[in-house]
Amino acid sequence: MANIKAKIKRNPNKIVAQTLKVGNVALTDLTDVNAQGFSDGGVLIYNGSTTKWDATTTIGNINTNITGGTY
Repeated sequence: MANIKAKIKRNPNKIVAQTLKVGNVALTDLTDVNAQGFSDGGVLIYNGSTTKWDATTTIGNINTNITGGTY
């Protein structure tokens, strides 16, 4: 997991983060990313069943439309 440091200011009603430094956070550190399929040419596709982003090189969902530039 990423090394996250923050300064917390104490308040009787709430906690307020004053400074947040995040260094070298990898995609695999995110809890909503399934990184098992990472490889060259891979993309992230959202999986509504698991509510995670899946790494894949295959796009097999008929609901996926890709609209992009010139290739």
